[in-house]
Amino acid sequence: MKKYICLFLFISTTNVLFAQFFKAVSVDSLKNELTKAKHDTSKILILDKLTAALTASNPTQALRYGREAWALASKIKYDKGKILSALSSGQIMLNTSDYAEALNKLLEARYLAGKSQMTKEIVNINLKLALLYTNRKQFKSALEYLSKAHLVRDSLQIPDLDYSLNQTSGYVYKDMGQFQKALGFFKNAYQNLITKKAAHQLSTTSYYIGSTFSALNQRDSALAYFRKSLSFQAKFHEGRVYYGLASVFKASNQLDSAIFYAKKALTRSNENQFIPITVFSAQLLSELYEKKNDLKSALFYTKIATAEKDSLFNEEQIRQIERLAYDEKERELIIQRRSEVHQADLEDKIKIYGLSTLLIIVLLVLFFLYRNNKIKHKANQILHSQKEEIDTQRAKAEKALQDLKATQAQLIQSEKLASLGELTAGIAHEIQNPLNFVNNFSELSIDLAQELKEEIEKVSIPEKDKEYIDEIIGDLTQNQQKINQHGKRASSIVKGMLQHSRSSSSEKELTDINALADEYLRLSYHGLRAKDKSFNSDFKTDFDINLPKIEVIPQDLGRVLLNLFNNAFYAVKEVSHLEGVGHLGKVLVSTQQSENQVIIKVTDNGIGMSEATKAKIFQPFFTTKPTGEGTGLGLSLSYDIITKGHGGTLEVESTEGKGTTFIIKLPYI
Repeated sequence: MKKYICLFLFISTTNVLFAQFFKAVSVDSLKNELTKAKHDTSKILILDKLTAALTASNPTQALRYGREAWALASKIKYDKGKILSALSSGQIMLNTSDYAEALNKLLEARYLAGKSQMTKEIVNINLKLALLYTNRKQFKSALEYLSKAHLVRDSLQIPDLDYSLNQTSGYVYKDMGQFQKALGFFKNAYQNLITKKAAHQLSTTSYYIGSTFSALNQRDSALAYFRKSLSFQAKFHEGRVYYGLASVFKASNQLDSAIFYAKKALTRSNENQFIPITVFSAQLLSELYEKKNDLKSALFYTKIATAEKDSLFNEEQIRQIERLAYDEKERELIIQRRSEVHQADLEDKIKIYGLSTLLIIVLLVLFFLYRNNKIKHKANQILHSQKEEIDTQRAKAEKALQDLKATQAQLIQSEKLASLGELTAGIAHEIQNPLNFVNNFSELSIDLAQELKEEIEKVSIPEKDKEYIDEIIGDLTQNQQKINQHGKRASSIVKGMLQHSRSSSSEKELTDINALADEYLRLSYHGLRAKDKSFNSDFKTDFDINLPKIEVIPQDLGRVLLNLFNNAFYAVKEVSHLEGVGHLGKVLVSTQQSENQVIIKVTDNGIGMSEATKAKIFQPFFTTKPTGEGTGLGLSLSYDIITKGHGGTLEVESTEGKGTTFIIKLPYI
């Protein structure tokens, strides 16, 4: 019984999709043309038209023609014929649960259509594959093929396919139980049809909208769309629409109305020889009369349902016989192909043997010629080998000379850099002394200004002059404070230069992490601004004011922080290039204490990283920056400094397109 229910649902769902293939042609005239046609492309096209024309009225015979078209197209290697046959006969195979054959043909047709760039056919094949997997309850695969169909349509803007895409999407989501989403697609399909005035398709789509409302238990809306479906007078669909009306009235416990429409469904399905609806209508009538305690009528309709089920079972047996016959033809075709391949192989072998004999003769001639010239070539080879040896030795000598020159150049450059470093250190020492004087005397001047103000207070001076003198003293004090502030700043820079000029002692010192992070954050930002005046970014700090000082190597940790800050600002700069000036980059540096750890986080809202990039980010020489902008060593060295030099951890969290956070965890006792 479950099989019959699935068959009915799928037939009722997919009728609309293959309705586009129906042609207003006479079946008899097509059969007459078929008897006269040769085994060529014209015969395949006639067979395809017969398949489409008989799909609704005689699917068994239609499938026979479809299989014949496929076999002939395969024999003469007519790809378009195979694609057309897969679309028409494949539809029937979906309705009759021949899923394996349908899947094989549709996949091969999809490959051929892609090779020939037949865009519309690719979309229709993807839709049929989506229906196949939906009917098999393999919804993940169904959604994949549905998505592929939408992508092809959207990329090439093919409006003719909008109806089929919306109708199929609605069925897939309805079968998944996502009724609201299905309803949206069905309504879009209905809008696609309004201008075309296609009564058959409008009737079908109205029916689906009504059945979806019925599944949502919105009975008034369901009744309205069922009646709208009837208004298009598509008689082939009236049976299932009446059945839908009867089901809604039954759910509303309006038994008389349900019986009235169930009888109309039974009558119309008998006229159209739509056996599944006949079965369901008879079963529904039996249940309704049983509720009304009319057991005689209930038994009468139960017998009708049973008889129609037997008829449906006989149809299934016919399809199985047809399937066996088709399999036998396929085996004969395979044997024929193998025979043709064997004949072709035999011809190839004869050609190969002939060519081999000719090749042997040619080789013998070449051998004798070679033997006659061997003595002459031997002398030439000795001379040639001696010349090669001389060339090799000369090349080695030239390379050694180039290496020596390169080494000399490196030594000269190293000496220059060493001299420059010593000069820088000397200059820094020399600058430090006048800076100390500036700082000391500015502090002393502030004190003197304060003493002067106090002394003036003791002297009797007119109020007007006193205010003027106070103003001058205030300005003088403020100027001295600014001199002192910037003098200390300059002194800090000089001390940093001196520290960088010294080799790292690898000795840990008690360090204020907040101050170190703040200093290098500003150094990084202003350094990037100096290189690129157009660069702009917001940066903030969120430091734990109770963070304890811990023992670290300040120069090494500063190097790590500077590298992380530079990377963060680079990431937000890349986003601003992609999204325009409206995007403001943000970098947040925070510190906190957790158990026996100090945690430093560097967060940006930049381009982020994929999972593949995160897996390799700490590997040496791996970089995501363009050639010339990054060495791929910064994060690798930072990782070694934190893990090996400080016994901590360096981790990364990132979401592509949203941002990245680097987390440093340093232990302390």
